[in-house]
Amino acid sequence: MQFRVFAISSLLMLIVSQIYAQPPQIERPKSANSIFGSRSFFPLRKKATKEQKKQLQPRVEDLQTYAQFLAHPKTGIFRLLPDLECETNSLVIKADETCLKAIPESSFYSFREQEHTREIQADIRLKSNHFISDGILSQGILVNLGDVALQNVTTESAGLKFLNDYAPQELNKEAQKQFLQMANGIKFGGHEYRTIVSANENTTYAMRVVAYKGSVVRSYRGFRFDLLQGDKRIDLTLAFRVIRQDKDGGLTLVWKELARRKSPRIKFEKRKIQ
Repeated sequence: MQFRVFAISSLLMLIVSQIYAQPPQIERPKSANSIFGSRSFFPLRKKATKEQKKQLQPRVEDLQTYAQFLAHPKTGIFRLLPDLECETNSLVIKADETCLKAIPESSFYSFREQEHTREIQADIRLKSNHFISDGILSQGILVNLGDVALQNVTTESAGLKFLNDYAPQELNKEAQKQFLQMANGIKFGGHEYRTIVSANENTTYAMRVVAYKGSVVRSYRGFRFDLLQGDKRIDLTLAFRVIRQDKDGGLTLVWKELARRKSPRIKFEKRKIQ
């Protein structure tokens, strides 16, 4: 049931991406807003305080254990907290005790930007003990590699061939098919690749996130803005390992980049204006 819910969520995100990546001179259907559900895409950001940022830092012992690994370029470590749905609508403040104590953007992370970020720009998020990669105008593919040493994972490792050979489509209709395939999962060479995987301690994962180039234009009270402005849109392959799970469900991840490519730009067919 959980995977069905996540698959539907991913599909909705895909539809949103398609509608709002159209050229600005084309009129959007008035009914399009209904597909947003409880999410708000207005780019207001509640930033974490200095104290909250300290709470979000990995433990000292983890930093010490992985100090030699983290000395290498294109590596990192961060904590990811469970999504409590306190940020589903940026125009509504949830005043319950849990949400008032929640750390903004702590459930969403961008490997491309190497920072916690808004949900729609995140490469990965943590919800209901699952990793989910469904950022807007992006294709995320996750695979569980098992309990293998992160230091030993390369592009030649078992489970990486599918990610290396994956060819993201540029035509929107073909890209949609790929998005749906990843939501349902694809089995290849003894591994399963999908948008959602279970989050387990002492487990290593590989991931490819294709952040398509494009614009996602919105309007608010006459002001037009691009939700992806300033966001680094690249095609990134990486591996990460869950090294700690805390009592609150928060996870500590150590990761490294394996490869990067230029991101494609989705080509949308021109819509006929009646």
